[in-house]
Amino acid sequence: MPMPPLPRTFICPQCGWQRTTTPASDALRLNIDWFYRCPVCQHTELETRPASRTEIMRARLTQLLRNTRF
Repeated sequence: MPMPPLPRTFICPQCGWQRTTTPASDALRLNIDWFYRCPVCQHTELETRPASRTEIMRARLTQLLRNTRF
């Protein structure tokens, strides 16, 4: 049975850009769930690590607020 990957944090060592992703499924969407280059400076060697609990909660809260209509 397919399972989504664990949340990850992508960091650009060149410009400091950072994004935490929480994939909803095993089908990863480029530049949403997975990054191969920095969207700001186009640097291709991003650092990646497992996301911390704080980063996961921040990403989920941001996603919730982005999808909520007031």
